[in-house]
This record gives sequence, structure tokens and C-alpha cells, in this order.
Amino acid sequence: MSGATVFIIGGENKFYLDLQQLLSTDEMVVYRKENFQQAMDFFELYPPHMVVLDCPEGVDGLTHCQTIRTIYPELLMLISERKNNSFHKLALDLGADSSMACGDGAPLVAANIKALLRRFIPKKPDLQLKFGRLTVDARRRDVFIDGQAIALSTVEFQLFWSLAQKAGSVVSREVIHQDIYNTRYNGYDRSIDLYISRIRQKIGNHTKAAKCLKTVRGVGYQFIDDAGGQNLRPKN
Repeated sequence: MSGATVFIIGGENKFYLDLQQLLSTDEMVVYRKENFQQAMDFFELYPPHMVVLDCPEGVDGLTHCQTIRTIYPELLMLISERKNNSFHKLALDLGADSSMACGDGAPLVAANIKALLRRFIPKKPDLQLKFGRLTVDARRRDVFIDGQAIALSTVEFQLFWSLAQKAGSVVSREVIHQDIYNTRYNGYDRSIDLYISRIRQKIGNHTKAAKCLKTVRGVGYQFIDDAGGQNLRPKN
């Protein structure tokens, strides 16, 4: 999983070197320490998305698992030297998210690490939404129609972006007010209506695009596609 950070606490043997190579090839950031205490000092300062712990079968290995869990709540995989179902069960009971053995092979362990990361690391939200001729870019805080920038104020853009993210859905004034002002709607404030009017004026030269903000009487507003008035989701 590109961009994920994995911290391996394991010796300089073929299994861990192969595992580090496999994960690095998938554009992950991979750190490895052999000494447990050095590793603890490091990832307390730079917490990774996942820790992979070399866990000898016995009290010491399980103690390390418990120690990590006191300071680290994220993904934790234990690796034992050989398969031992009783040991793996105990490791899971003590808080590990997965427990495997070196004998499973580095490719299979790497595949399990990637699967866990895909499930538990949220995807980055889309920062650019496209609707036909219209593009909303959250990085630049700009709206473009046919490549031409439309100058919106900070609040106007925030309102436009909030509705664009919910394209096709009718959004109440209460929800919009919470998104924009982070306060509860009092039932009387009409500033949202004023900002909608200003946005429509600014994109008014683009006849079809101006219709992307639809008033739903008595409820709020709906962001619709700029061509044909159909309720569409953002295009990739």
C-alpha cells in the first residue's frame, strides 16, 4: 500500500531482509531495528501505521507484545520462528492483530501486511471533483469551468465544496450551516441563501453551469450536474 509506514522489529536474517525488500518495492516506507528497546524509543517518536514484531516463543516475546500495546494502539503483527497454534492464539488474545510464522514465507507475510493496511488505513479523500465542464479543486480552493477559474470567496468556496462532495443528495440548511460555520442552525439565518445567490451570479455567464446549485424549497440545496440537470456523482 503506497505511502504506508511499517516498522519491523527483527534481526538481520534472510526472512526479515526479504520482507523489508518486498514491502519497500510496494512503495511503503519501511524501518527496521534489531534491538527492542531502541525500536520502542524510535516509534514512540515516529509512530508507524503498523508494527511487525519478531516474537520468540516464550514469555519474553509475549511480554514485548504487551509492552507495545501499552503505548501503541495501531496495527501489530507478531512473527514467530515456527508455527505454533497455541502461541498464535495467545498472541491474538494479548492484542496482536495478526500472528504468523517465518515458515509462512516472506511473500505471504507481506501479502497479509498489505491486506491489513488496506482494511484499516482510510483512503485519502478526493481533493478534486469533476462534473462535466466543471472542476472543484480543494487544494487550490478554486472552481473551474472549461478551464477558466471562477473567483469565489473563502466562505463561498467552502459552501460550494461542501455541496459538491454530496453531489446528487439534497442537503438541508442545518447540515450546510454546520459544515460552514461549525455551529447549529438557528432557523432564521439566511446567510447561506445569500452566498448561494452570489455564487450563482459569479458563474452566471456559464448558463448550464449556473444550474448546478438547485434550491429544494423548504429543505435546502442540491448540487446537480452542470449539463442536463441530472443528479450525478463526481467523475473520476
